Amino acid sequence: MTSAPESTIPFVLGPSRADHEQLERELAVDPITFEVVRHKLEAINEEQGLALKAISASPVVSQASDFGNGIYLPDGELVSMGPEIVFHAGSMPIVIQNVIEDCADNPGIGEGDMFAVNDPYKGAIHHPDLCLVAPIHHEGELVAWAGVASHQVDMGGTTVGSLCVDAKEKQQEGLMMPPVKLVEGGVVREDLWRLILNMTRQPEMVGLDLKGFVASNVIARRRLLALIAQYGADTIATVMRELIRYSERRFRERLLELPDGEFRSQGFLDHDGHENRIYKTDVRLIKEGDVLRLDFSESSPQAPGFVNCTKAGLVGGVFGGVAPLLCHGIPWNHGIFKALEIVAPDGLVCNARAPAPTSAATIAEAWMIVNTVVHAVSKLIAADERMGRHAQAVTNGTFDSLHVGDRNQHGEPFGTHLMEAQLGGGGASAVADGLDQSGGFPSLRPRIPNVESSEMHGPLLYLYRAYFPDSGGSGAHRGGRAAGVAVTPYGVERLRCVFNTQGVESPVSLGIFGGFPGVTNRHALVRHSRVMQLLADGTLRLERESPGNPLDLSQLDGDAVSLPAKTGELEVAPDDVLEYRWAGGGGLGDPLERVPELVARDVRWGIVSPIQAEAVYGVVLRGLDVDEPATNATRDAQRRTRLDAADPPTRLGGSDAGETLASLGPSLRIARHDGALRLACACGHVFGLADENWRLAAARRVLDGESLPIGITVHEDLQLSEYLCPSCGLLHSTDVEERGAEPLQDIKLTAAWWQ
Repeated sequence: MTSAPESTIPFVLGPSRADHEQLERELAVDPITFEVVRHKLEAINEEQGLALKAISASPVVSQASDFGNGIYLPDGELVSMGPEIVFHAGSMPIVIQNVIEDCADNPGIGEGDMFAVNDPYKGAIHHPDLCLVAPIHHEGELVAWAGVASHQVDMGGTTVGSLCVDAKEKQQEGLMMPPVKLVEGGVVREDLWRLILNMTRQPEMVGLDLKGFVASNVIARRRLLALIAQYGADTIATVMRELIRYSERRFRERLLELPDGEFRSQGFLDHDGHENRIYKTDVRLIKEGDVLRLDFSESSPQAPGFVNCTKAGLVGGVFGGVAPLLCHGIPWNHGIFKALEIVAPDGLVCNARAPAPTSAATIAEAWMIVNTVVHAVSKLIAADERMGRHAQAVTNGTFDSLHVGDRNQHGEPFGTHLMEAQLGGGGASAVADGLDQSGGFPSLRPRIPNVESSEMHGPLLYLYRAYFPDSGGSGAHRGGRAAGVAVTPYGVERLRCVFNTQGVESPVSLGIFGGFPGVTNRHALVRHSRVMQLLADGTLRLERESPGNPLDLSQLDGDAVSLPAKTGELEVAPDDVLEYRWAGGGGLGDPLERVPELVARDVRWGIVSPIQAEAVYGVVLRGLDVDEPATNATRDAQRRTRLDAADPPTRLGGSDAGETLASLGPSLRIARHDGALRLACACGHVFGLADENWRLAAARRVLDGESLPIGITVHEDLQLSEYLCPSCGLLHSTDVEERGAEPLQDIKLTAAWWQ
C-alpha cells in the first residue's frame, strides 16, 4: 500500500512510529506494584467524578453525568481517565499542551494553580465545555496534571444555552477563554471568577460547577501526592509511563491481528444554522500493520455556521469512536493515541480554521465523526473471527439538543439543557439487537433525569416520554428504538427555546451490512393549542402509533408546524406544545434474514408493527404466530421485487468464489480462487477482487418517496440506496449517499495479508 510522503500529509495526530524494542521490554517495576498503582489511579478518577457530582447543581452533571476527568503526565499525555464522556479524554491533552505553551513563561505554572479553558481553538470541544486543569507538583517539580471538563448550561452568546444558531464567527458565541489562571497558589482569582459568571445567564449553576471542578482537581492532587508519599515519586512516575507503554503495546498487538486494507464511511450533517445545506464527514480508515490511519481529507469545507469542530473535536471524536470499539480490555490512555494517525487539512468542517463558529461542535460535527469512525472500524473488525462480534451499526446518531431558559414560576433566572437525547437507540451488533436506551456511543455511563426531576427543576410539564414502534433500523439484528418527548410551559408566561440537532433530513444512525438506518429526527411545534383544557377534561389521547405519527397533533386544535434541524431562539407560550423525537439505532444485516420468530416476538411486545413485520421483514402472521409457508413465499417475492426495481450492475461478477477464508458481516464472504482474493455473496456470486469496488457488481435500488422506510426523511441533495446481490437478491448495504454520486468503495482488502 503506497502513500504520499509524510512531509506532504496534513497530520493532526501522528505520524505513528513504534519503537518495538522499547515496547517489548520487561516492566520497569514489579507487576504487583504496577497493578496496585494502576487501580489506585482509576480509583482517583472515580473520586474526582464523585466530588464534582456532589457539588454541582446542574442536571447536566449531577443527573446526566456529562463530564470527563483524568490524570495526565507533565507533558499532557493521558494516563488514566474517568468512566464518563470519552470525548473529553481525547481533547484534554490538547488543552494542557496549550496551557503549557501559553502560560509557562507568563504568568507561569506554579504549585496550587489551576487554568480554565473553553476556547475550542485551545482544546475545548465547544465553548460550553468548560475545562479546568491543575498542575501537580512534588518537592517543587511538576509530576502530573489533573483535569476535568463538563458541559455548562450557559456561557453567554446570542441564545439561551449558548449554542448560537445565527453565529458567523466565534466572537458572537459568548465567553471563550484561552488558558487563564483561575486559581493561583491555591487561591481563587475572584476577578476572573466574576468575569466568567458575569457572562452566563445561569451564574449559580456555573459557579457550583466551577467549585466542583476545583474540588475534583484538589482531590486528584491530594490522592496522587499520597501515592507518591507511599511509593515514591520515581515509582509513580515510572508506573504512569509504563501504563501508557503497556496500552500502546496491547493496542498495536490487536491491530496486527486485524486485516490490512482500507475501509471507508460517510455521514451527512444537515443544516448549518443559516441554510439547510448538507455537510459530508468522510473517513478513510487505512489499517497497515500496527498503525491505524483515519483520513478525513474528503470531508466538506468548513461551514459558515456553528456546526464545525476544531482539532480538539476531531481528536476527541476519533478517540470516542475507536476506544470503546477496539480497546476493550486495554487501559484507555495515551498509548492508544500513539498507534493512531489522524489526517485532515485545515479549513474542513471537521478541522475548522478560526474564526469559524463552533458552538454546536460536540453535538454536530464531533458527533458525526464518532458515527463515521464507528461505522468504518466495524467494517475492519467484521473480518476477524474474534473481534467480529463487536462490529455494529451506528448508535444514537444524533444528540437532539433542546435548551430552555428565561424565568421560572418564581421569577428566578432559569435555564437547562434537556438530556433526554441519551435515550437514543443503540446500533445493532453482529450478535444482538440494539439497546433501546443506549446513550451516546462515547457516553460510558449514560443517564437521564427523571421526568419528575426535570419538572421540579423548571416550569415544564411533560405530556409524554416514550419509545416508538418501528423506529429502530430494520435488519437481521434490528436497531434500538427511538424515543421522544412532548412538553408545554407550566406556570410561566413564556419559555425561550433553542433546538439543535442533525438527522432531520439525513439518516445519521447508519445501518451496516444491509441493515436500514434508524428513523430520522422530528421537531414539531403546536401554537395556541387546547392542551391544558384537554388535560383538565381527561380527553387528551397520547397514543403513539408510529414514528411518522408519534402524537396526533390535530387533536390539539392548534397551528402545527414542523421545525428544521436548527432553530434560532423561539418563544414558547402557555398552551404551545413542543414535540421532538431522536434517532433510532441502525440495523445490521438484511431484514429479510431476521429470524421470523423474533419478528413475531417484536410484534407482541409492540416494538414492530404488524404492517412493518410483513412489509419490511416479510413475515406473515396469523394472529401472533408465524405462518411459515406464507413467510417463505413473501420473502422470495420481495427479493424478486427488489431486483426488478433495481438498476443492473455496471460490472459483471462471477459465480465461482472458491475457498471461503472469512465472513465480512452476515452475508459477505472473503474467498480465494486460483490465488486471487475475492469478495462474494453467501450464495456464491462473486463481486470481484477484494481490492475492487464490489458495489459496481451489485444491483442498485434507489429508495425514494413511498419506498423510503417509515419515519425516514431524506434531504433533496441525498438519496438512500440499496446494494443487492444480482443473483439472489440479498441486501448487502443500505447507503446514505450524495444524490447522483458514484457508489462508494468502502472495503479494499490487502491481498498479501491473507497469504
